[in-house]
Amino acid sequence: MSKHWVTLLLGLLIGSIGYGQSAVDSLLQELDATLADSKVYAEKKEVRIRELKEQLKAPGVDSMTRYGLYDQLFEAYRLYRFDSAMQFIFTKLEFAEATGRADWILDSKLKLSAVLTSAGMYKESLDHLEAVERELLSGTNLEFYYHTYKLLYESLRDYASDDTYAPYYDLKVRAYQDSLLGTLSPDSDGYLLESGVLLLSNGKLEAAEDIYRDIVNEREVPGTAAYARAAATLAHIYARQGQQGLQKKFRILSAISDIQAAVKENAALTDLAVQLYREGDIPRANRYIEFALADANFYNARQRKVEISEVYPIITGAYQMQIERQKAILGRYLGIIAVISVLLVIALVWIYWQMRRLARARKNLHQANVQLQELNQQLKEANFVKEEYIGHFLNQCSVYIEKLENYQKLVRKNVLAKKMNTLLEMTEPDAISQAELKEFYANFDAAFLRLYPDFVSEFNGLLDKGERVNLKNGELLNTELRIFALIRLGIADSNKIAHFLRYSVNTIYNYRAQIKNKSSIDRDQFEEEVMKIGAIPA
Repeated sequence: MSKHWVTLLLGLLIGSIGYGQSAVDSLLQELDATLADSKVYAEKKEVRIRELKEQLKAPGVDSMTRYGLYDQLFEAYRLYRFDSAMQFIFTKLEFAEATGRADWILDSKLKLSAVLTSAGMYKESLDHLEAVERELLSGTNLEFYYHTYKLLYESLRDYASDDTYAPYYDLKVRAYQDSLLGTLSPDSDGYLLESGVLLLSNGKLEAAEDIYRDIVNEREVPGTAAYARAAATLAHIYARQGQQGLQKKFRILSAISDIQAAVKENAALTDLAVQLYREGDIPRANRYIEFALADANFYNARQRKVEISEVYPIITGAYQMQIERQKAILGRYLGIIAVISVLLVIALVWIYWQMRRLARARKNLHQANVQLQELNQQLKEANFVKEEYIGHFLNQCSVYIEKLENYQKLVRKNVLAKKMNTLLEMTEPDAISQAELKEFYANFDAAFLRLYPDFVSEFNGLLDKGERVNLKNGELLNTELRIFALIRLGIADSNKIAHFLRYSVNTIYNYRAQIKNKSSIDRDQFEEEVMKIGAIPA
């Protein structure tokens, strides 16, 4: 076989295994959902039982109907609650004996024996069977007679499970099985079932599998006790074949049908719990065995309790051990988490401390940046003012030098001409100073307004509407405006301002105070706002 075909076959095998596991997982989820709804199915059973009991209480119920209702109540309780089933089978037997109907009496005794067998009361079951006169039986009763004997000896064989009594019981099983097959119609479902059982007991597993697959797929309906029994038998076949996946699948299907049919006398869920325990699914196995034990306690038959009690401690013990191991692991993890938490808290405190240091550093840096920006802005503005004024006053110096030269020439000319009176007039102090100051202030005003062309309007914007400065025709600035123009240029000292404007210091103080009193803003903030007029953008 080529490498390609080997790879393909392995892929198909792995895929089929994965698919099968996925299907089983889905069935387990369905079983879990069914277990969660078990009370709903049990309530349906209770409703049906109450309806039958109400019919018994109805007036005018004839004997045939009454006997039929007793039988229906027995069947309703048979796989649901053992003590109630016993109550109604005895009531049914007493009623049959009271009527004297032999067929009813035989039917009641056979069903009593069957329910005693299922409860593990083998001696009592055998006593009732031996009290039945074989010669009086025919038809369905005869079939049920052989079937009940077969079930009794099957139970005794399985219970004995030894080399002394088990072979004897097995011979009895086969004898009654042959008798049963001889009475059943070959085309009946009963004959098909018994044929499957016979094939299974003879080790013909594939043939038995075919029969029970047909029963499960075609003849029985899921959610019924008959379907649950057939699925459980099919699971037993697959267990003997070593097909664990199919064994589990049909045990799950059997358990689901048992719950949906409100069958409390069941074994599928217990068997499934044991299989899951062996596979290592301890939590689910524990959950299922506890549910099975609750069902057995509700059914209240000693045999079922004994069977479950053999495996219950093993599974629950393993579950407790697993929980203890998980607690130990959890404890170690919690210890590790506690250490990590302490380290994390220390790290967080350290990080918080570092972040606070970083925040303070950032704040200081931000403040330094702001101050630097302010200084840069001031420097930029100072440079701008300096450049403007240097250029302006260099030009003024040149003008004054030219004036001095002209003045010098004129004086020399008058000296040579000996015009003393003219020289005295030319050197009159007030005439020269006033003219020069006027020209100086005009130059200052012009230079300042080139720097801050909107100074007057923005300055007035800081004053109340009725107190704004109004310039005369031809004026660029007046005394009040020049004072604050000097302040805008950074000359805030009143002594310097007074010297510059040829006023006393008190006069300068008074001008400054008067203007501030006219302010439309806080007077303490007035000069700061003046400093912002015409500021050069950053």
